[in-house]
Amino acid sequence: MRFWLLMLGGLLIWAAHFLGLYLLSSAADVAHGDAGAWSIAGYVFSLVCLLAIAALCWRGLTALRTKPEPTQAFGLRVSIAAGLLSGIGVIFQTLVLIVGT
Repeated sequence: MRFWLLMLGGLLIWAAHFLGLYLLSSAADVAHGDAGAWSIAGYVFSLVCLLAIAALCWRGLTALRTKPEPTQAFGLRVSIAAGLLSGIGVIFQTLVLIVGT
């Protein structure tokens, strides 16, 4: 189970980031006055998600250095690739905050 979480963790964080930014933008739309604070909350949330994805990629890289069996090595490579893709997705979703302000 832990291996599956390592392998799919980046994609799960990306999905949580999408949902979190959607909820933050909905809350900012309801609270009309303080858009700057909601943007800062979005930036902080995005940074936390990027750091979590980076930690997962780092864990995959360090586990790959121990010469695992071929099936596990493939899963670790998938984990790193999914983490990189998820990091790019988080950055593109955060660009909406930068352009919108």
